[in-house]
Amino acid sequence: MKYYKQIVLTTLLFVGLNVQAATLSLTDGSVIKGDLEKVHDGKVYFKTGFAGVLEIPQAQIAGLNSETPVVIHTESGEVFQGSVVTAPNGAMTVSSSGGSVKTNISTVKSAWKPDGRDPIVLAREAEMEGKMRKWAYTAGVDISGSDGNSENFGSALHFEAKLEGPEDRLLMYGSYKYKETSGIRSEDEQKGGIKYTNFFSEKWGWFVREEIERDSFEGIDFRSTTAAGVTRRWIDEKRQSLETSAGFSYRFEGYSDPLASDEGFAGLDLALDYMWQFADWGKLVTHLSFLPSIEDFGDHLIEHESGVDIPLGTSDAWVLRFGLSNQYNSNPNGGREKMDTTYFTRLILNWE
Repeated sequence: MKYYKQIVLTTLLFVGLNVQAATLSLTDGSVIKGDLEKVHDGKVYFKTGFAGVLEIPQAQIAGLNSETPVVIHTESGEVFQGSVVTAPNGAMTVSSSGGSVKTNISTVKSAWKPDGRDPIVLAREAEMEGKMRKWAYTAGVDISGSDGNSENFGSALHFEAKLEGPEDRLLMYGSYKYKETSGIRSEDEQKGGIKYTNFFSEKWGWFVREEIERDSFEGIDFRSTTAAGVTRRWIDEKRQSLETSAGFSYRFEGYSDPLASDEGFAGLDLALDYMWQFADWGKLVTHLSFLPSIEDFGDHLIEHESGVDIPLGTSDAWVLRFGLSNQYNSNPNGGREKMDTTYFTRLILNWE
């Protein structure tokens, strides 16, 4: 037991010395013992045993003494590595096995541990990565039930490819929905589109989009929507975002019924997209669009989809979405119902 206590005390003493291997002297006369994490962007990050990592303005540092080696990057571009001793007048000596060099604490541009990297380089790499566009992909499969035009169960496939950077976004998407009731086809819809958004300021941007659709059950042989306008990011945070867009559109509808006349409409294009990460295990996503005809606002299309995403596992690669979607056509072809509501469970795969 005696030898065990000696080993424990020796280990604790070693750890204590290792944690408090550096000393900071402040301009107000204070002295802090701990461990130097880094010096970057005018701040000294110093780890202490009583308050964690402190961020201290570099202008308040009068001296640094470190028994363990530190890498020093000076304003002139020189890089030194070794133990550090600072005199009261600010003169700094960096000592290594190869000798000693002298500089001044006021010339330190950055500093870091020998097993790390220059914080300036890391910050530059992070900035460049943030400016780069990145591809992200989403694929989903639905198991759904619906009421309205059809009361049945069916399935759907969804795919989305997004190339996004801080200044613009390119979105390409497609979906296929198919349902049968008692062996009879009750829905057969194919939809695809592309939308480009360019942000000319932090919050404001412009967009153009094109979407095509075919729905044999609704009697739509071909529907095309072309739109352009402005967009605004009201909220752009990691856990919450809100974006709206408003513009003009032209919608063309061609019908499979030979007695129905093809039509074209000039209209508005209004949309809202909202995301809220309300918990680590759940995220709410909502899309709402409103396409009224300019000549007659009573002739319009409304599309809505909301769902709650629950990750399957510790990452967002596999997600289960529970939601509902609504499509309202104020003037449906062939006397069909105006509202079509779908309740679904969607298995989603995300990857980059």
